[in-house]
Amino acid sequence: MAEGPEWASLAPEHQRILAPLAEDWPNIDLERKTKWIAIAKRYPSMNPGQQSRLQARIKQWASLSLSERARVREQYKKLKELQPEKRKEIQQKWQEYDSLTEEEKEDLRQSPPKK
Repeated sequence: MAEGPEWASLAPEHQRILAPLAEDWPNIDLERKTKWIAIAKRYPSMNPGQQSRLQARIKQWASLSLSERARVREQYKKLKELQPEKRKEIQQKWQEYDSLTEEEKEDLRQSPPKK
């Protein structure tokens, strides 16, 4: 049996924000539902760019398989365990990547990894 609030009991605004998760909602555990609801509550205070980025990430998350989600959670856990300097270095590299055009990102994805 599913834990936590049912989809129908969510505020309409939260349903709109979390819409990509609607189909999977019954399978989400209480802790994660609580986190998603907290995110939906913060949504109105975000600027339009943050809202857009969040919507894209929710859609991306909803499209992942259970094993992919588990892998992402594990990577996140490992990242949090890194020394602050190493995390800052990774964050800087990510920001550099994020500032690239889609064409530049695709070129990087197609090129072999550097050793």
